[in-house]
Amino acid sequence: MIKIKERKSWIALLALLLLFAACKGESPTAPPAGGGTPPGGTTPPAGASLALAASNTSPLIDSTVVITATVTENGQPVANGTAIEFVVTGGTFTDVTPAVTALIRTTTAGVATVNLTSSTPGLARVTATVNNVTRSIDVTFRTTPPCVPPDPRCPQVTTPTISSVVPPVGKPTGGETVRINGTNFIEPVKVLFDIGTGIPVEVIKTNVTSTTIDVITPAVNIGAAQQLIADIIVITKVGATNEERAVGNDLFTFRNDVLTPVIHSLSPTSGPINGGTRVTISGTGFQAPVQVFFGSAEAHVVNTQFTQILVEAPDGRSTNPNGSGSVLGPVDVRVVNINSNTRTTSPEQFRYVAKMQITAVGPTEGSFTGGTRVRIDGVGFDAPVAVTIGGVVATPVSVNGTEVVAITSALRNPACGDSGGPVSVTNIENGDSASGPTFTFTVPKPIVLSVNPTTVTAGGSVTVKVLNAQAGVGRITIGGKTAVITGEIFNGDGTADLAVTVPTNFTFATEPCVDINGIAGVRRLPLTVSITYTNLVTTCAATLPDGLDVNPTDTSCVVPPPPNAVITPTTPPCVSMGNVVAAGTATGSAIFTITNTGGRPLIISSVNVFASSNTTTVTVAPTSATLAPQASQTFTVTADPAAVGPFSGTIRVNSNDPDTPTIDFCFDGNGT
Repeated sequence: MIKIKERKSWIALLALLLLFAACKGESPTAPPAGGGTPPGGTTPPAGASLALAASNTSPLIDSTVVITATVTENGQPVANGTAIEFVVTGGTFTDVTPAVTALIRTTTAGVATVNLTSSTPGLARVTATVNNVTRSIDVTFRTTPPCVPPDPRCPQVTTPTISSVVPPVGKPTGGETVRINGTNFIEPVKVLFDIGTGIPVEVIKTNVTSTTIDVITPAVNIGAAQQLIADIIVITKVGATNEERAVGNDLFTFRNDVLTPVIHSLSPTSGPINGGTRVTISGTGFQAPVQVFFGSAEAHVVNTQFTQILVEAPDGRSTNPNGSGSVLGPVDVRVVNINSNTRTTSPEQFRYVAKMQITAVGPTEGSFTGGTRVRIDGVGFDAPVAVTIGGVVATPVSVNGTEVVAITSALRNPACGDSGGPVSVTNIENGDSASGPTFTFTVPKPIVLSVNPTTVTAGGSVTVKVLNAQAGVGRITIGGKTAVITGEIFNGDGTADLAVTVPTNFTFATEPCVDINGIAGVRRLPLTVSITYTNLVTTCAATLPDGLDVNPTDTSCVVPPPPNAVITPTTPPCVSMGNVVAAGTATGSAIFTITNTGGRPLIISSVNVFASSNTTTVTVAPTSATLAPQASQTFTVTADPAAVGPFSGTIRVNSNDPDTPTIDFCFDGNGT
């Protein structure tokens, strides 16, 4: 049955395909579903990848949208001529006349397109099918283009908003001007204060802009209550059908002039017996002037606000009505509003503790690297505490009333020398503090104890033993030359064995010598050098003077290179004297130069001339010379031809240059 259905579907679609091909001139190869391969076609692949795209998904009505279908198989375009069935609801395809809602197109390079339109607004859904694969895409036709702000055609937001009220507090008698800040205050405007009585109270406006409204506060009867919080309502475009409103919750507070104080908390809740602790009293209804009592003692009031009072606690002894007896422990804290004679007592008590004192510290010194456990004995410690040891913040690990234990931190920038400062403890809650003895951070000085072996060839390795070395921060110099530390072994006795590569860039002293050929040279001599260790963190350094003998890598007798004769110009065609008057009194001349580029004297034993044709008389001066290394000698060649015509010849130089003991080169000229 399945085979029959597929075959019928294929036949029907093939008929449609042939019909459209005749209309549009296309050559379909296969229908979108069914089996078999029609004559001249290609079977659409099963499971191909199908993607749809629209040139515009939100066009105006009666405009044309290009729908593009892309079909691939295994990442490659399907064969040309593969059929794709397009069906649309809510629109029509304009590729044929009259327009249709179903259309078959074939691919080229894996792509087929159709043209979609609609004369009515709404959603048009295009569905494409290739064999057993179907994909859809939606296009919404509109009567007007979509609105994108800040396009003036877009609907304007007119809903009012309230951001703040200034000032936010007023008297219950009213009559005060306050400003309401916000947006979209479009007149006519109405402002209401909702004080919770059921009917909001409309208030008088004195000024209105689009972002501010100034109003006169109403009078309220808050009776025995201390304060009343009101909501503020702003109504815009009053009376219009599009009237809008904004509500600002709890934005304004009516506060009575006669207040009853209420204490919520104290901070801190403890302090030393000698007083002076600054205590913050938090609550409501505080009205200056106020009195604050700790027990029976009046505290010094520093600042008073409606919700907060800052005071300095009196000394503990004064809190006792008799001025004597126990001064440690908790006492009541009371606040009195003097004008109204209203008062309250804190639910928390203030606890007097012994004045902090440090009696002993141990140990009183430790390494600059930190980690020393220090015990601080005394009284008045009240956790949490801050501890400073030797001027550096330390880490507390345990605290009780008589003992603090803390761990020292490392010095950030230690110098080569001990440093320190006092030990101090501060109670974080009440600020009480005390200082104790000085703690000293010790910086161990390094000592270079030995080097092994004591004699080495430059570039070799030695082991340098250093006392009080520090891992990873040491530098070794040998004879003033920086050496490479290749390994560090730290022993249990405070020493470290540092593996070091000896530098090779020393300047060795020399002595005269003669090689096997009897040539004088020089020989490099062993060098005795000092070894210095430097701690790069502390800058402390130590030196082992004359601790190492360094042999040069080459102890042979080094002789200078042999003499080397170089003639300039280096490769002349000939030393040319040009035209010279024949059998005359004048002579022609030219020069050449010999330079000794070797390291030993160049001895030119002779310079000989082999006369040329034309019976020319040729001479060279000088005929011998001795040139020091890098020295030069200029030689002059003179010619006197006996007859008219060209002349030439050869000049031969004999020297002790071992490579070229004999050098021949030519000269030429012309007798005129």
